[in-house]
Amino acid sequence: MGRTKHAVAATAATTETKKRLRFELSPRWRPPPALRQVPPEPQPEKKKKRAYRFRPGTVALREVRKYQKSTGPLIPFAPFVRLVKEITDDLTKGEMNHWTPQALFSLQEAAEYHIVDVFEKANLCAIHAKRVTIMQKDIQLARRIGGRRPW
Repeated sequence: MGRTKHAVAATAATTETKKRLRFELSPRWRPPPALRQVPPEPQPEKKKKRAYRFRPGTVALREVRKYQKSTGPLIPFAPFVRLVKEITDDLTKGEMNHWTPQALFSLQEAAEYHIVDVFEKANLCAIHAKRVTIMQKDIQLARRIGGRRPW
């Protein structure tokens, strides 16, 4: 009587104490980590994909276009309000100050306009000095030309 696959599987099952299921006999099946006795094979390390970096100035130009298109305020409203109230408290020595939201918003718009104006003049000063980067001395010169003290 010749041996068949069935007979081989039957003899293998009788020799072992535990019966194996059909999928466990597959060469691709691996037991869960708790049942493994052999440590897992070390996997070759995959190289991490680096984040794409734009060339210097590309992101800055994108931000310039973005902020030139927008019309909303650039300074966050809550910190600006806290600063205004702190300054007015110092100047009025603790008297009650009431600011309407419209007054605070118009004050913020005026402050932002002034800051943008000073930066534009400072940029012209930096360009005149054959530089691209604005420095503190450019802002001071822009304020002096505008009739304000630099400090």
